[in-house]
Amino acid sequence: MKPKVAITIGDPAGIGPEIVFRAVNSLKVQRVCSPVVFGDKNIIKNYFDINNSKCEFVFTSDFSEKIKFSLPSKQSGLIAYNAIEQAVKMCLNENMPLVTAPVSKESFKLAKTKYFAHTEILANLTKTKKFCMMMICGNINSVMVTRHLPISEISKKLTVQDIVDTTEISACLVRKMLNKNPKIIFSSLNPHCGDNGLLGSQEKQIIIPAIKKLKAKKYNITDFFPCDVAWAKMLSGNYDLIVCMYHDQVMIPLKIINKNKIVNLTAGLPFIRTSPGHGTAFDIAGKNKADATSMIEAILTAVQFSKNLKK
Repeated sequence: MKPKVAITIGDPAGIGPEIVFRAVNSLKVQRVCSPVVFGDKNIIKNYFDINNSKCEFVFTSDFSEKIKFSLPSKQSGLIAYNAIEQAVKMCLNENMPLVTAPVSKESFKLAKTKYFAHTEILANLTKTKKFCMMMICGNINSVMVTRHLPISEISKKLTVQDIVDTTEISACLVRKMLNKNPKIIFSSLNPHCGDNGLLGSQEKQIIIPAIKKLKAKKYNITDFFPCDVAWAKMLSGNYDLIVCMYHDQVMIPLKIINKNKIVNLTAGLPFIRTSPGHGTAFDIAGKNKADATSMIEAILTAVQFSKNLKK
């Protein structure tokens, strides 16, 4: 029997419902799992033939007001949040993987949800204290220590403990997937690894002490390098995980390597959760132009990771 996978429709003002529809009806997805789609009844009916579909549905709301494409709103935020909340409950009860379509922080803010970011919402709903945001792209495993922060805030928020926790959580997952102690490479925060303090003190005060703690715990860490050098070494194929200090140190290289293969994976939750490596794409919402490749990849990754962890 094919495993069930919970899939949320995301923000209906974006491309979420469109890419979910295309993904769950693709042969690649149909061959490996039985999709269970969570979302607003009327939104789902706009995209799916309920009676003749190849997936199950869980209606998490029933709003009659029409959603305007490309426009964040309180209603679209509530629709997205309700779907996530109900999907999480089923994943916890039935040990299912979860795949989430893109959401809008603006819509969540208008809906007055406690958290505005997907990762933090999932952690709150599952009562998870330690978690991290990994990005998978083919055989490349990467993780960011800080997530959605302004550049001006990164150096203030970066701590030794956050680096240690992020590395341990992500390395644990990679270890289970590869069945070996993963070889880890670190990126510095500042250019040239801070140039011995001339370009910043975070390497000496935060990153190096974190690496020393991890090495003492027998993690297989070569050392840390400037971000450009670290990524060049990562692409040589000699490393299993790259740890970067902030969002764009991960996302810019991956989008150049293969933007359609990027999958966001939240490590540390009680179940596997993935999502496509892009946002709501409000600029093309409702225009029938959305590419479901990354959504398909997210579903396939969720199925594979979940299967491997159950072995």
